[in-house]
Amino acid sequence: MKHGKTACEWCLTECDNDHLQCKKCGGPITVLEPWVLQCGWCSSSNRRDLTTNCNSCGGELPHIPGTPRLPEPPVAPRFLAPGYENRIRYWKNPSFLVGAIFCIFLFPGLCVWPMLIFPLIGLFILRWSIKKSNHKLNALKSGVPTRGIILDVFIDMNQHINNRNPVRIDYEFDTPDGNYTDYVNVWDETNLRRPAGEHLWIVFNPKNPAENNIWPPLS
Repeated sequence: MKHGKTACEWCLTECDNDHLQCKKCGGPITVLEPWVLQCGWCSSSNRRDLTTNCNSCGGELPHIPGTPRLPEPPVAPRFLAPGYENRIRYWKNPSFLVGAIFCIFLFPGLCVWPMLIFPLIGLFILRWSIKKSNHKLNALKSGVPTRGIILDVFIDMNQHINNRNPVRIDYEFDTPDGNYTDYVNVWDETNLRRPAGEHLWIVFNPKNPAENNIWPPLS
């Protein structure tokens, strides 16, 4: 980036810092500090003040905390970043991994029948975890966009993986039947700087608001 120039938050056109609006798209110009955010699709780190899409997977990046939300999500059906669906269903799904571990007892259980309880529990957990991840993916691919607002952001001390506690984001969004409240746990601690009242895009199933997700997803 050239000295005295800033990339427009909306279209990445270089603009003079003394201008308040982008000369190409008319969007507001703010001189941004170097800001690294993790991609919600692949968890790669990106200089968000220089790019709107991940340099690794090409997925759309979240907006910088404290700045206006991004333009409305693409029209459904939306195409998700390569490899994202498998990561959500399997590799980044702790419940799926726990269920898979329980299912390892299937073969010993055939010889010692009391041990069959473990694979049965594992199959139940696998079914539940895949159903939950499919709800999230369905919302991202086909959900209706609506206005969301952050209610609170804090470290969730009740959960931990590998001695790390996730960042919990409580949010609310509009539905045909009124406001719906939900939350998401993320790992990029940059999200702690998102203030209460910050606006987000939420994509959701109008028939089942529990099937929702932030667009673009946070890491």
